[in-house]
Amino acid sequence: MELISLVIFVFSAAMAAGSILLVTRMLEEYPLPFLRSLFYHNLFISAFGFYGIWGQFIIVALAGNRLDPALYSTISVISLLLGLPFLVFGWMMLIRFAAEASGMRLGRFFTPLFLIVNIGVIAALGLAIREMEFDDALPLFRYYYVAAALLYSLVASFVMLKGDSSSPGSGDRFILAMLIPGGAAAQTLALLLIPHSAWMALVFTFLLFSAITMISLYLSYKTDLKPVKKAEPLPLPRGMEDFIRNNEISPREAEIIREICNGLSNQEIADRLFISLQTVKDHTSRIYMKTNVRNRMQLMALVSGLDDNNKTGSH
Repeated sequence: MELISLVIFVFSAAMAAGSILLVTRMLEEYPLPFLRSLFYHNLFISAFGFYGIWGQFIIVALAGNRLDPALYSTISVISLLLGLPFLVFGWMMLIRFAAEASGMRLGRFFTPLFLIVNIGVIAALGLAIREMEFDDALPLFRYYYVAAALLYSLVASFVMLKGDSSSPGSGDRFILAMLIPGGAAAQTLALLLIPHSAWMALVFTFLLFSAITMISLYLSYKTDLKPVKKAEPLPLPRGMEDFIRNNEISPREAEIIREICNGLSNQEIADRLFISLQTVKDHTSRIYMKTNVRNRMQLMALVSGLDDNNKTGSH
């Protein structure tokens, strides 16, 4: 059991770090609001996973049989209860992510109302279990998680399908709308069908981190996101010819640079130039290497600064 727990802990840490890094990388490339909400969703859910669940395993590992059973029960209940606010913020950011991805606007009272209601529920849960043993309190935690996770995942799924955003498009939003409640349903089954034991906690934790990872993976590798477009096509600066020659940019790469600066997504560039999406991605990666930039924003800033450099040099 110790070896299995360690393996799942390593996988959990890897999935948490990987999902956050994937969204961070996408944010550098496409500074879109829904990616920022997804970043915080992943962060809060990961915090709950490590603080509220893995904290239980750490208590056992560090204290072992030396801790009085009554004290251990109290610490476990408090640890799990204090982890619930991370869940609340994670669910709130999930709904915000779905709304921003679909192009919908949440009311200005959404955030305060959501927090007031859910913090109130947590306070009521705390009062109900204040004198319970951990084994007696755990079913209440499970039913609370099952009800809230299913409710908010279905709300997020509905909101994701309701809008008309083109980035991500309707097909991608449909897949995301299936992934979100699918992850919650898998976690629910683990909590309801597996008897209370370390196995239940391990399976649930693995599914918890898998859910946030799947969404991040799909957005990163399967979705063609569109950057914020400029109102008018960007005319290439006068120093562009020297820039192309100095950086050994090929004619095709120069075309791609022009379309990136005009705000086109990878798929739109592929359609306009009659090449595959993967070819655009390959060319873009080589452009980044040749020009020593990390993302579109840096490339656009570099190209837009050529005019200023050219004017400075002419003086």
